Amino acid sequence: MRGDGHVYQRGRIWWIVYSFRGKQYAESSKSADKRTAQKLLRQRLRQINKPRFVNPAREEKFTIGDLKQQLVDSYQRKQNRSTETMLACFAHVEKAFQFDRLVDIDTEKIRAYSAARLKEGAARGTVNQELRYFKAGYRLMLKAKMISDMPEFEFNAGETVREGFLTFADFRALLAEVKNSNTADLIEFLYHSAWRSNEVKELRWSWIDLAKNMVVLPEGKSKSKKPRTLPLVGTLLDIIERRMKLRRLDCPFVFHRNGKQIRWFRNSFQSAAKTIGQSELLPHDMRRSAVRNFREAGLSEKAGMALSGHATRSVFDRYSIVSDEDKVASMQRVQEWLKKQAKVRRVVPIKRESA
Repeated sequence: MRGDGHVYQRGRIWWIVYSFRGKQYAESSKSADKRTAQKLLRQRLRQINKPRFVNPAREEKFTIGDLKQQLVDSYQRKQNRSTETMLACFAHVEKAFQFDRLVDIDTEKIRAYSAARLKEGAARGTVNQELRYFKAGYRLMLKAKMISDMPEFEFNAGETVREGFLTFADFRALLAEVKNSNTADLIEFLYHSAWRSNEVKELRWSWIDLAKNMVVLPEGKSKSKKPRTLPLVGTLLDIIERRMKLRRLDCPFVFHRNGKQIRWFRNSFQSAAKTIGQSELLPHDMRRSAVRNFREAGLSEKAGMALSGHATRSVFDRYSIVSDEDKVASMQRVQEWLKKQAKVRRVVPIKRESA
């Protein structure tokens, strides 16, 4: 192995030496077996041929805590509003690998983690989300040249995409069961606006232009960080007018209880949902329902996304749910169209006589 590094003995322990871009690296094999040192040297020589090479002595120090910090720093730089959600989800990964160095975590260990989480009863979608955060952390460290390689991540097939939504009749029934009028106003605003719960809970009077009947969501207050407007028409305007009567000078929020911002309303929502026989419903289903209503009303995708604040068509399409009733109505329209076509007299072209 002369010219490509070599091994040598220091006391009983064998060491390896190799060069990368004019710099020499020396590393202990931590073994008295020469073959172990030679194996380690071959491994390091393979590593230095990769696009990214990191001093192994530095790379081997990193733990799951360092990866987590990279995620937190990234979320703070981008001002992501879902930092708490990420941390709650990543806690399972952190607990499972708290005693491992990153260099010791391979694809097999990640597979074992995934299998263990499923055995605990975690949903496939939940486990996949944990793996996505895990993979994102590795990518950040790779980009920062803190590590030279990362394991492969395999996601679980059969992830269930939630498809909960409420018809307008069911929504009216649910709203009638919400006991607190302040909470009811917030839920009704969600159903008609397609906004995210956090956006509606944060809605402030300073964001509303009463002269134009328009809500202007400021830059940085939405998930996409981009400003967005919402026309106050019909029911939405009715809600704001009701809230005007309850407006307090000591509270900047449109939706409040006794001057305190409404931060939690899931219990009230789920109690009402259970009463109408749809206990599986979640507040976020109001957003899905609104997107479906946009489609049913004939709005273009561009217009619907502008109202709801969806940044990508793929997510908007996922929310634009087609129910069995929609499919039946669609098929009926197709059959009616075909019947009309059958009544149209077929035009037979006149044959031209040859000269």
